[in-house]
Amino acid sequence: MKKIQLIAALVLAILALCSCDNTDYQKVIPANATLVVKADMKAITEKADLKNSKAMKMLDESLVAVVKGKDMKQVKEYVDDPMKMGIDFSMPVYFFMVGEDLGLTMKVSNESDVKDFLQVLNKQGLSSKPQEKNGLMCGTLVDDIYYSYDDNTFLLLASMNKGGGSKMGKIAQQLMEMDEKDSFVGTEAYDRLNEEDDDLVTYTNGKWGKDILSNVMSTVLPASVDVKDLDVFLSLNFENGKASFKTHVCGKTEKAQALIDEADKNFGMIDGKYLDNVSENMLIWFGTNVKGEWALNKLKESKSTKEMLFMMERTIDIEQMLRAVEGDVALELQMLDTDMDAKDSFGYVAQAELKNTDFLADVDDWKASMKDYGMSMSDKGKNQYLLTMDDQSYLWGVQDKDLYLASEKADLKGSGAKFLDAYKDDIKKNKLYLYVNLSKVPFVDFAKQSGLNFLTEPLEKLESAVVRSASSDEVTLTINLKDKDENFLKQLF
Repeated sequence: MKKIQLIAALVLAILALCSCDNTDYQKVIPANATLVVKADMKAITEKADLKNSKAMKMLDESLVAVVKGKDMKQVKEYVDDPMKMGIDFSMPVYFFMVGEDLGLTMKVSNESDVKDFLQVLNKQGLSSKPQEKNGLMCGTLVDDIYYSYDDNTFLLLASMNKGGGSKMGKIAQQLMEMDEKDSFVGTEAYDRLNEEDDDLVTYTNGKWGKDILSNVMSTVLPASVDVKDLDVFLSLNFENGKASFKTHVCGKTEKAQALIDEADKNFGMIDGKYLDNVSENMLIWFGTNVKGEWALNKLKESKSTKEMLFMMERTIDIEQMLRAVEGDVALELQMLDTDMDAKDSFGYVAQAELKNTDFLADVDDWKASMKDYGMSMSDKGKNQYLLTMDDQSYLWGVQDKDLYLASEKADLKGSGAKFLDAYKDDIKKNKLYLYVNLSKVPFVDFAKQSGLNFLTEPLEKLESAVVRSASSDEVTLTINLKDKDENFLKQLF
């Protein structure tokens, strides 16, 4: 436990520094790395105000109990000024993964200082003494982590495979001597990684985290795109008032890139036709501009959705209706009662632009056929209907060339709520847009009911969550705070 506390103290101290210029120490990352993470320490630590954080103060106090012997003064100096370790923490830190091996590379500023630092760790039982092997200084940290360094690069290696540590020395030697042509720095992925100017940027070639990536991109990419054929970049950026998570993909093959480009043709920029009639009860709003034929085929990629559409077609030709859609589509979930056990806690309204209303000619046939399945549909006005099934009622109809479908108690007309006013321009710059009104969620009640009272304060600070996509190769999630001067990182530490 004491070892862990001391390492944590040193890690926090390292984070309290800076970022970014030359690439020579990055050459140890192999070109076949399945995962590479670049961290901009300067931005992260400034936003977290780490030196003045509660976490740093707690660890500072714990050093008295953790450090053995007469090294307290020197360890404290390393915590206060990590540059004395001989590592240039003003440069970005790179974490990488190859197979089951994990690596971390950092820039050496003073080789002699690195050796002195490792000798202090040795006295504390955290490191072996550095020894020269084939022109490199080598050793282990806490038994399982292999280190190797020269006057330029400090490399840490570990294996997730039990017993794999015995080969780490050989791998480290190979990586330290690797030619640039075999290195990640010589790849297009490296250039793209460094084009992203966010606090944390991650690259994966699609082999790592396959299920996660498939779920993230499934909304905009066709099912025929296999994530193994993609280079995927995930970035995280903290700004005052918000935190943003972005996913960007590039095809590694011409076929994969062509499928990504083709997906774009099925979405248009949102016109914002349905932005002015959202309800005061709006919890979630989703908008897009899409061709119904493509959307129908996309829905059918899911087996359960395909089965549901088949069941619905015994009463309503839902496929004919969806094929008539072309233009803006908006879905709104409304919170009608904060009591989650209430019968009608939520309501919903779906609206869509139509290129034709030919399906209305079949409504009388639908009315007749649905009686065989215990359902009914009654007229509520010209092209307006009330559909009843399983003791539930739904409103649907066509006004001009706008299709709507709603739960019976939902606010159909809306009341011109202002939730989306500040987002209108942003919405119209995108092809997909999801807005979640977090200020409407009763977080205090949820936290109390779940026994998670400690989450009440941070959850209460949330204003909204936005997921948006301007193209089929990129999706961004932004969490917005009510106080635009607060920073997520500062709250965390």
